[in-house]
Amino acid sequence: MSKLNIALIGAGRRGGGAHLPVIAKLKDVYNLVAICDIEEEVANRYAEQYEANPYTNVRDLVAHEQLDVVDITVPGTAHHAVACFMADAGVNIIVETPIAATLPMTDLMIETAKKNSVKLEVAENYYRAPRERFLSNVIEAGVIGEVGRIYRIFYEGGYHGMSMLRLRANGEPKSILGITQSTPVIPIIDRMKRHHTSDNWTLGFLEFDNNATALMVYSNVIHARSLGRGQGGISQIDGSEGTIVGEEIHIVHPEDLENGARSVGYQPKRTIIDVDGVEVIEKIELTLRDGVITWDNSLKRYPLSEGQIAVADELLSIANAVINDTEPEYGAQRGRQDQEMSIAMSESARRSRETLTFPLTDFTETERETHESYEQQHGHPIDDIEAGIDTFFPRR
Repeated sequence: MSKLNIALIGAGRRGGGAHLPVIAKLKDVYNLVAICDIEEEVANRYAEQYEANPYTNVRDLVAHEQLDVVDITVPGTAHHAVACFMADAGVNIIVETPIAATLPMTDLMIETAKKNSVKLEVAENYYRAPRERFLSNVIEAGVIGEVGRIYRIFYEGGYHGMSMLRLRANGEPKSILGITQSTPVIPIIDRMKRHHTSDNWTLGFLEFDNNATALMVYSNVIHARSLGRGQGGISQIDGSEGTIVGEEIHIVHPEDLENGARSVGYQPKRTIIDVDGVEVIEKIELTLRDGVITWDNSLKRYPLSEGQIAVADELLSIANAVINDTEPEYGAQRGRQDQEMSIAMSESARRSRETLTFPLTDFTETERETHESYEQQHGHPIDDIEAGIDTFFPRR
């Protein structure tokens, strides 16, 4: 199999910093040929570290490199501009989350990729984590019965949270109600160099078409794990026959169903192997009275930490789509739906907690505000691709 030439755009961003070491470990699949960042010092530093060519703009990148895939990790408001430019150049794309800032910009990306016959994948990696892949196997095996209710509280929310809620509900979103509150906090800079002066808290309640419901609580400070926020996250999935709390699976044995229905908690077991000096998960197993449920790590040949497996998985998704001319595993439409659900929660709160139904059919005030804020900050309309790819987008 011929290796794919890949370039990373936005090396100074957190996503770029997480993707680069993983790309380097996937050396049987990728040639990392270029690093692009609008800050020359950043581009040069990472290019030297990974023995790639440095660029400070995508025009030069496309002019001088033969690329199969580009990994876009610039700020979210720039995703559509860079992705559309690369699609017009015939380069396949994996783009960090969210897929784009608004649905019109998302649709522009999807249409441009389709017009140019390039693959477009979204780097949604939460469901790809070993723990989540394993829990999906548990749910699919019917261990807790039919999922009826999902709680995701004090974890990452927004599009990531929506992706996880939709996955666990195994249904299509039907409606959403959003509540927001903003409170001041002492000025802080989080570990991702983002500045915060307020805690913008949201609560979302979702209904799905299969009667499952979900509750999510989230804020920017929770996401940042700053000021002690988010230290005690709750992830609970209630089914008709049991519950999953974090990683612990609770089931009721038949003899106890009419005698209190108290559950027994089962903890999964990880098997670890050594790969080039790195502790790598080989498998996760759950041993129950009537059998064993297993998730096997298909990437165990690579020296990847548990946190890196999900990143490698998404990078291999776009590679496989390009090599085999198939659709990426997650794809742009799912990324669009995640963002649609996140926008709808904000719009519901804006409309005095009005319950909104899916799909959204109108351009929301939430999106209009995003477009106006973008133009005010950068001096050109958000859909001006040529201007967008030459714009400096602050990292904060």
